[in-house]
Amino acid sequence: MKALVRVIGIDDGFLDKTKKESIIVGLISRIDGRIEGILSEKIRIDGLDCTQKIISMIQNSKFRQEIKILFLHGVNFAGFNIADVHQLHGKLDVPIITCFKKFPDMKKISKALSHIPQTKKRIKLIKKAGKINSFEGIYFQCAGITPEKAQTIIRKTRKYSLLPEPLRLAHMIASGITKPN
Repeated sequence: MKALVRVIGIDDGFLDKTKKESIIVGLISRIDGRIEGILSEKIRIDGLDCTQKIISMIQNSKFRQEIKILFLHGVNFAGFNIADVHQLHGKLDVPIITCFKKFPDMKKISKALSHIPQTKKRIKLIKKAGKINSFEGIYFQCAGITPEKAQTIIRKTRKYSLLPEPLRLAHMIASGITKPN
């Protein structure tokens, strides 16, 4: 994979349940780590709008044609606003790699979701994200790319942590914006 290929990592920050919205940040970088841009969008806490907001955020950016890989830090943002990874792949026409540090405990997730409207839809979206793969200390799922190619891209985008650098930086920026002093 060429060093000039651009990827985007999307994550949210601190969750303030006293508010109705939170923010997601997209950090665009080249495979070699050079930061090219930052995008952001507001999403509803425990809503169901993150998929459309991610699509809109990327399609309306000047980087739209240059982004070749989309990293997500898990499938849930702003509480349980669940991303539809296959819809993202279909609308954006780029491979999706979802990374996370802990294997999801579906019993705990289902229990937490039981207090939120449209529980079944949210569980379906989580399960629809696909097979969970393990790789060098993290877990990942992929859409539009083989697990083997996803592992290569994860390896090439790591610098300072187990997660790809665009995800690490997106999280830091989103947390800095959302966390109270």
